Amino acid sequence: MNRRALLALAAASLAGALPAHGAPRERFAQGLLWRVTRKGVAPSHVYGTIHVADERVAALPEPVRRAFDGARSLMFEFLPDAYSNERFLEASMFLDRQTLEGLIGRADFERVLEQLAPIGLTREFINKMKPWGVLLNLRAPQGGQGASLDAQLGALARARRLPLEQIEGVEEQIFTFDEMPLEAQVALLRHALAHRDDLLALAENTLQAYLARDLAAIWRLREEYAARYPEVASHQAAMLKRVVLDRSVVMAFRMQRELRRGQAFVALGALHLYGEKGVLALLEEDSYRATRVF
Repeated sequence: MNRRALLALAAASLAGALPAHGAPRERFAQGLLWRVTRKGVAPSHVYGTIHVADERVAALPEPVRRAFDGARSLMFEFLPDAYSNERFLEASMFLDRQTLEGLIGRADFERVLEQLAPIGLTREFINKMKPWGVLLNLRAPQGGQGASLDAQLGALARARRLPLEQIEGVEEQIFTFDEMPLEAQVALLRHALAHRDDLLALAENTLQAYLARDLAAIWRLREEYAARYPEVASHQAAMLKRVVLDRSVVMAFRMQRELRRGQAFVALGALHLYGEKGVLALLEEDSYRATRVF
């Protein structure tokens, strides 16, 4: 399994993870590329990406390319390598006698096998996967083919021999999912299996909102989806905190090591940009100023 693909699918597979209550105010609601400035430091840029390979996001918009061309470094959420791929895969598996079928029952296990069939994994392998590992592998078709924005930026940076940095390590990303209570993992997995068509529709609508550079719409789509299923609201709220809000705090702090050098280009999931608890608002609390470019 590809390490990047696991995280790229999280938004679609865990799309109900944003609860209808407690949403941020309408701040940083529109725009994907932001110029970040601070007195005495050369400007940098923060770019919100979407972690899918789809022909509709196959080309970098011209304003994004211009900002990238002026950068001296590129920072991602995470830079996968052979070790981190293997480590993440290992962490997503039961290493004791537990099995997925034993946790979720025969009927739901058969549905997992059906929905993971395109990956080509064996029944025995899937039966040793933890629920969160299955969730991140529930594949949703994205309409077309193409390199993800992260992959494109990485290739351009390597061609220019730009320094590449990462915000998080593999153990932190594992912790985000592995420390979630097993009860919540099972509940969210069963929900995803039962509502696959709804999640596919949500993924497509999210991509459309992204293409419109409408961060508030991306957030509202998930609010509306979560409101339809109050039976898993507590688990969804826990996932929101772990996957989006807590990680945004870490991102806003750690990206500053590059922002202080100036002329950095930081690429991270667009949902981390939005609202009072997003990275842009958090940066402004640390005396930076974020101005929309695109």
